[in-house]
Amino acid sequence: MQRITQKKQYLLAGAIVIITITTILLLKTPGNADQNTKTAQAIKVTTAKEATKSTPLEISGFVRGENRAEIAPMTSGKILRILKNEGDFVKKGEVLATIEVNQADAQVSAAQASVNALEKTLADSKKYYDQLVDQTKDNSSSSNEEIKSAKRARDLQIQAAKSQLISAQGALKIAQSSKNNSIVTAPFSGTIIAISAREGGFANFSMPIMSISTQNSKEIETYVSAANARDIKVGTIATMRAANGQPISGAVTAVSAGSDAQSLKTLIRIHIDDSSGTIYLGDFLRGEILIPKLQDAVSIPRSAILSRGGDQIVFVVDDDNIAREKSVTIGFESDGMIDVISGIEENEKVVIEGQQYLINGSITKTYASN
Repeated sequence: MQRITQKKQYLLAGAIVIITITTILLLKTPGNADQNTKTAQAIKVTTAKEATKSTPLEISGFVRGENRAEIAPMTSGKILRILKNEGDFVKKGEVLATIEVNQADAQVSAAQASVNALEKTLADSKKYYDQLVDQTKDNSSSSNEEIKSAKRARDLQIQAAKSQLISAQGALKIAQSSKNNSIVTAPFSGTIIAISAREGGFANFSMPIMSISTQNSKEIETYVSAANARDIKVGTIATMRAANGQPISGAVTAVSAGSDAQSLKTLIRIHIDDSSGTIYLGDFLRGEILIPKLQDAVSIPRSAILSRGGDQIVFVVDDDNIAREKSVTIGFESDGMIDVISGIEENEKVVIEGQQYLINGSITKTYASN
């Protein structure tokens, strides 16, 4: 009996120990509120802000004169002299280069000799046939028909000689023009900006050997993507800086109607305001064009965007720190910021760090980045 009682005591003591341990474990287990707090995902957020109303597009180019020309000889031949250097200022009509004229001189001499010979032939023919007509008239036995026939023969011969003379005179003018074209002159006053030939080289008819540009009106030519070119209008403002940091303003004067087939780039021309007179032909300028945006948007860091299932999404958090997943439509991106055209509103808190660990409805612990 005592053994049974002792056994019961052991069992009772064991049960007490088990209950005690269980109670201690239960007390150490956190409640729901504590569990939620401990498992809240730490994140970093920022506030979505209204995006700027224009898009900056980077541009660059060399300064050129708006009035410029490619200068080419009107004859072919060896280049005897190039009289100017790149950067030289020249006046209208000033000689820039000379082309070999030996052949031209020979052509002029031959054409002149032909003209002289035909002039003599014409004079001799007229004299000869006039004499024949007079002899026919003096011959008492000649009829009126014979006299008329002699006159017709005279007129035909003289007309043929005149035609030959006119043709020879035309050949002479062409030869003289060719000789004159061996001298290349400036079509207007300006600065030589490029020379593409050398003394001793061969110049082809109508192939440029140098370029000239005016100083008083300057521009740059640059290329942009075809997509951006569609949003650029004549009159769009450009802001640039020279190599020394000097700010320069300009305006778009022309947008090419088409794009290059290989690069898919479109040419635009920008007039430069050089009222200070410190910009020179050949200077390299960098700057940007502000393209107006066609849609309202909010701006957030690019790091906030996730790609899931082919969709662009962001996570926003509400006042209760609950994360909500939202699909967004994105637009222009620059300097780490991206425009969101639809999906979120201005002033919403957007998750920019830790969003890869979130699901819709996650509880978060947030701290703002700005």
